[in-house]
Formats: sequence, structure tokens, C-alpha cells
Amino acid sequence: MKQTAAAGRAFDEALRFCPDDLLPLEGAAQIASAQKRPDAEELLRRILALRPDDATSHAMLTSVDRAKLDCSAAIPHFEASRPLFASHPKVQEGYVFCLARTGDETRAAANYRQVLDAHPDETARYNLAIVLWRLHDPDAALQTLQPLLISGSPEAPLELGSRLAEEAGHTPEAVQLLREAILRQPKNPENYLRFAQLSFIHNSYQVGIDMLNAGLTQLPGASRLYLARGALEVQLSEFDKAIADFEQAHHLDPQLSLAMDAIGIMQSQQHQSEASLKLFQEQARQHPADSLLQYLYAEALSESLSASDTLARAFAAAEQSVKIDPGYQPARDLLALLYLRANQPERAVAQAEAAQRIDPTDETALYQEIMAKRRLGETAEVQKLVKKLAEVRQRDAEQQRRNKGYVLKDELTE
Repeated sequence: MKQTAAAGRAFDEALRFCPDDLLPLEGAAQIASAQKRPDAEELLRRILALRPDDATSHAMLTSVDRAKLDCSAAIPHFEASRPLFASHPKVQEGYVFCLARTGDETRAAANYRQVLDAHPDETARYNLAIVLWRLHDPDAALQTLQPLLISGSPEAPLELGSRLAEEAGHTPEAVQLLREAILRQPKNPENYLRFAQLSFIHNSYQVGIDMLNAGLTQLPGASRLYLARGALEVQLSEFDKAIADFEQAHHLDPQLSLAMDAIGIMQSQQHQSEASLKLFQEQARQHPADSLLQYLYAEALSESLSASDTLARAFAAAEQSVKIDPGYQPARDLLALLYLRANQPERAVAQAEAAQRIDPTDETALYQEIMAKRRLGETAEVQKLVKKLAEVRQRDAEQQRRNKGYVLKDELTE
């Protein structure tokens, strides 16, 4: 460390007298880069101004650009550092990573294959599989991933392998990979949910239920597993069991089944103290024409219900919110809930139906309507609504999984 500091001072002193001398410039740049100092970029650019084809300086600048998450800026420097690829495979890996990150997946696939042929690397193999998947070649992606799948490692990407196998039309392999993933990580809820999804797609509802039963022995508080089991039970016309599972999921995680806006969800975390309730009350009093504030005050009251007049005040605030903005869906949802609590199921149904006219996929409104019609004894209607709720939740789950996706591993963080 002392020698590095002394060398740095010597280079700085030399540059003070000879600012364009390559030798101290290169030494200072190497030290600055190793220490990740902000002046590294300036020093490297000064070198390139004097020697534009210096591959080493270009390669060092790629690290600077990638640290700024700027792959577009890094790519020209990677291309200028090609002479180093054979002896420095990590430089080429960084280049391919940036090609893929910027959407040039065809060239990325070709270069990842070169990296794997010359220097087998788990990160490169995983990333090549992702790139091939994006290129709509799940068979090639699965074949690329195979060495990682059979490695026995707890980190083996078995769930990804299962997805690839299913997309390639190899359902038995997809199922087997998921079973192996569950055995290796029995407390990972995502694998049980993926298994339930496969069971749903292939009409193997009871098989999915059996696996979710096993998952719930490991994760008895996993609300999403109850939701998934309920969706499968609906397909077997086991409506009472499905309703019980939806109720349990709602009990474990009320927000899971509440399709409220982000503000409502955020604020629900702040409704636990008397001080918070008073704050909402004061804001609602100061802004009687603000639909959102009236709704938030009503929601805060609905979570408290500690005083005898709290329900009445919650009704008043929720009704004021709807009066100000008849199309405000969360307030309709809340009114349906409040009417259920007040044992007025007909009015709960009316509010739930009004909410669904605003959004036909409103899970909260569907749930409240189911509860209300159960109290009214409308069994046939309940069964239809439970099935609709299961279908909505299944679509939501599939959309969430699609959006979740997989990202390339960054070898800089490996």
C-alpha cells in the first residue's frame, strides 16, 4: 500500500511537469483504476488522445462505463480492445454482456459461444441460455443449460430449466425439474406456484393440489399457496374448499386480495397508530372535497373499528368519497366491505357490482360479492363468481410471472 501511494505521488509529480508523457499517464491510470477513483476516466482518455489504438486503455474504460451502467458507451471501447479477448476472456464476456443488454442478442449469442468454447464459464453459460431463450429457441437454451442443471448445486437454475423444457414441449422434463427444485429448496414458494401453474395448464388439477398440500406443510403461512390451491379446487368444482382457501389467503395477507391503488396500499402500513388515524381525520376535515383523502380516512377507520361510532364514521367518509368521485373504485370496494361488516349483504352486492362496472377484473369486488351472496344463500351465483375469481387470479399470476422474467448475470458482480 505504501509503495502504491509512493508510486502514485511520483506519477503525479511527473505529470505536473510533463502532462503528455505516456509512461506516468499509464502508471497513474492503472493506480486510479485499481482504486476506482473518479479521475481514472480522465487519465485513460488522455492516454487515448495520444494513442487512440491502445487496447488496454480501451479495456479499462469499459469498466468505467459499466460501473456507470452505460453499456452503450462501453461497446465501442470493447470493440477497440478485441486484441485482448483471447488472453483476457473476462473482457470478451463483458462485451457480450453489453451486446445482450443493449438488445443485440444475435451477436451476443455468437460471442457467448466463443467464450464457452475457449473458457467454459458458468455465468457465460447461464447468460447464453437466457439470450437463446430471448431468441425464441428454448431447445437450444435448454441444451446449453444442461451442465448447470445436472451439477447438483443448490444454486442450479432448475426453475428456469423447467420453463425452457415446457416451452420446448418437453412437459415431463419440466415437471421433473420442478420436483427436483422443490426437493432441493422445499421452503421456496415460487417452485410450488410454478408447479401449480403447470398443473393448471395441463388439466392435472389434483396433482397440483397434492403438491400445494405438501408445500403448505413446509410453508403454512404462504398466502399465495392457498390462492393457487383455491384456483385448482375451482376446476374440480370444489367450491366450498376454494372459498375456504381464498378466505385463508385473505386472512394471512389482506393486501394480497385487495386490488387497491398503490397509495392505498402504501398508506395501509401507516394506519396502525392512533396518531395516524388522527392525521387522516384532520386531513379529511380540511379537504372535504378530496375523494382520495376521504377514502384513506375511511380505510384507516375500517382497520381500527375500536369505538362504537367508528363504523358509522367509516361509512360516512367512504360514501363522501364516492359522492365526490363515483368512479373511484377503491372507495366502492371499501363500501362493499363495510356493508358486509354491517350485515347488509344486498348493499354490499350493489357496491361490488358498481366497482366491477369500473373494472371487471376487480378481485376485491369479486371477493366481497362472493361473501355477500353466500350470506344471501345464492349458491349458484356464488359458484359462478368463485370460478370467475379463480380465472382472474390465474391470469394475474401468469402476468406476474411473465413480468418477473430472468436477467443476465453480471460477471462484474460474480
